[in-house]
Amino acid sequence: MESKSFEERLNRLGEIVGELEGKALPLDESLKLFEEGKKLCESLSKELEEAKLKVEEVTGDVKVETK
Repeated sequence: MESKSFEERLNRLGEIVGELEGKALPLDESLKLFEEGKKLCESLSKELEEAKLKVEEVTGDVKVETK
C-alpha cells in the first residue's frame, strides 16, 4: 500500500467512500472495503502528520513541550 503515492491512495479512498455510499453491497464486501479504507485513512493521516512536522521544522515553528 505504501508504494503508491499519496494522491493515488487518496483517490482510492474516495472511490471506496463512493462505493460504500452509492451501492447496496453485500455485508462481506462492505466490510472488506471498510477495512481497506480504514488502512488507507491511517496511512494518509500518518503521512500528513509527518509532512506537517517537516514544515514546522523548516519554518522554525516546532513547539517543544516543557514541564
